[in-house]
Amino acid sequence: MDVLIRYGFSMEEIKNMMENNSEIENVPDKNIYEIIDILGSIGCLNNHIKNIFCSNPYCISRNPKDIQKLIDKMTDMGLTHLDLVFDSNPYLLNITSKELERVQKNKKKEGFNALEINNYIYYESAEIF
Repeated sequence: MDVLIRYGFSMEEIKNMMENNSEIENVPDKNIYEIIDILGSIGCLNNHIKNIFCSNPYCISRNPKDIQKLIDKMTDMGLTHLDLVFDSNPYLLNITSKELERVQKNKKKEGFNALEINNYIYYESAEIF
């Protein structure tokens, strides 16, 4: 939890995140650092990370390895600018790489090509949830 304070979150922001996701208080600082590092590795700036965490506090309690698998899958699919994708739709961080793979397979069955699948994920991902 201290990591959030050190990262620049206000007590009010932390309180709001904890009200939405009570599991945050049980997340080790090490995991939060890992998630911050993962998001930083794809180009997320501090303000992106703060927006992501405040908008979607559930991603804070996810296993960092699962987030990395999701990002790896997205990268393998050719998705780019993930920093902006997650900043504009932080809820994508709640899905698993397996769920994303299932969406990809279903869209292929519907006749979508790779570009159309990526556009679907970029612009219509609310349907994934």
